[in-house]
Amino acid sequence: MKDFLIVVTSIIFISWCAGRIFGPPASLNMLPSFLLGEKVLFLKRWVLAASGRSGLYYRWSFSIPPVMEQGLYVTDRRVLVVFYIFRTIKFEYSLWFEGRGKPVDNEVVKEVNVGKSWIVGPYLEIVSESSVKQWCRSRRCQVRIFMKNPESMRRVITEMITKVPGTTDDGNK
Repeated sequence: MKDFLIVVTSIIFISWCAGRIFGPPASLNMLPSFLLGEKVLFLKRWVLAASGRSGLYYRWSFSIPPVMEQGLYVTDRRVLVVFYIFRTIKFEYSLWFEGRGKPVDNEVVKEVNVGKSWIVGPYLEIVSESSVKQWCRSRRCQVRIFMKNPESMRRVITEMITKVPGTTDDGNK
């Protein structure tokens, strides 16, 4: 039992360190990091898998509770993808809607589609572009999130892409 705890603790620590160096920001806070006044429009607490492709960079992740789990939030400002490792370390990846992110945030949603993979099943595909060139990837990024019924989430994201920043739900400023 003692060896098992040492192995699990080591995996958590190494994952946290690797995430801090190579990946999106890691946190020990399990709550999603919403901005003040940010409104959640749609959420998917658990998705089967996710993949990301940008240039030569390609990454897959699968939900294997409690080892790794992933969720997805659509807010009035962004699409927030949240990954949990051993339910102790959280990684977040934000894809912002045009004109709704902070000046330092550069990943902007350009299009959203649905499809079906013969291996994993239905998916939501989000294509984004970055205004800043990064050393390990191209400016265009394609994220596929494999889940049941991706069409309902696609509709919400499409509505947010076409909505003019600064307007209310009825289209007034």
